[in-house]
Amino acid sequence: MLVQGLTESTLPWVLAEAVAAVALVLLAASGLSKTFEPDPTRGAMSAAGLPSSRFVARVLGVGEMVAAVTGLALGGAWLTFGALLYLGFSLFTLAAVQKRLPIQSCGCFGREDTPPTTLHVVFNTVSTIALAYLVFTGASAVPWAEPPLELALYLSFAMVGAYLAYLVLSQLPRTLKLTTEP
Repeated sequence: MLVQGLTESTLPWVLAEAVAAVALVLLAASGLSKTFEPDPTRGAMSAAGLPSSRFVARVLGVGEMVAAVTGLALGGAWLTFGALLYLGFSLFTLAAVQKRLPIQSCGCFGREDTPPTTLHVVFNTVSTIALAYLVFTGASAVPWAEPPLELALYLSFAMVGAYLAYLVLSQLPRTLKLTTEP
């Protein structure tokens, strides 16, 4: 009975923590890519009718990196910025999928390799929910108080998870022909 109560009370938090860590590492990588290669993001924003320029794409990239680093390092209310960015990405990608915008990339990684798909909408939405859950519970995406070995394993998981999420978002849609390309 004690194990059941413990599982019920900690499982949502642990899942949210893991998803948020992966999402924030991916957000940092995305921001870095946008900063150095802003054209795919500018093009995607332009196709969606949003204000777009290389400067705007780079500012978005820098904002993503700042949100990711502060969210990972400080947690709590600092995760709000990541949650808001992922909410915006969810809405943007949903609109791109629903309107079947003729774009080869949502601009996530500064390259034309991440087509907007329903899978992308789901990832962004789950990331938004996980980050918001941690904001409302005052938790962190990284368990900094854990012993060093556990913390190292956790951070390794977050990096591997982010890379796998990138592969799923960029390669799986092309492999399964799920893209919205004309």
